[in-house]
Amino acid sequence: MSADDGIYILETKDQYRVIHTQAIDNLWWSHIDRRSHSELIPTRIVEYYGQLKSYKTKDEVKNRAFELYDLSKPYDPEYGIQTISIDKTWDQILTEAKELAPLEIEAINLDNDGRWDYNLRRLNEVLTC
Repeated sequence: MSADDGIYILETKDQYRVIHTQAIDNLWWSHIDRRSHSELIPTRIVEYYGQLKSYKTKDEVKNRAFELYDLSKPYDPEYGIQTISIDKTWDQILTEAKELAPLEIEAINLDNDGRWDYNLRRLNEVLTC
């Protein structure tokens, strides 16, 4: 069975953030049309990285990434340490996420049978960031 995990550094125009997580491909998933896209979805970025510490330098975030890597022992993250870059500032991402979240909530509510409740909670958290 695959762990499907990695340590992912988010590089924006003005900062870095890092997370050890699974299913990072969700960053490209939209609830509006329930499919993956070629561009990162701002709401997913905020869901994954919004509560994490920001770093100003590449050296600082790399040090944290290696700390997370060491904490994962005795298992190595399947995808190691990766960097995901986006040509936006954190504030731009946050603004776009807050604009997109109500549209995604509306799309989910069109036919929510309860299985999307967790996603609704996360989207509502985006609105309060």
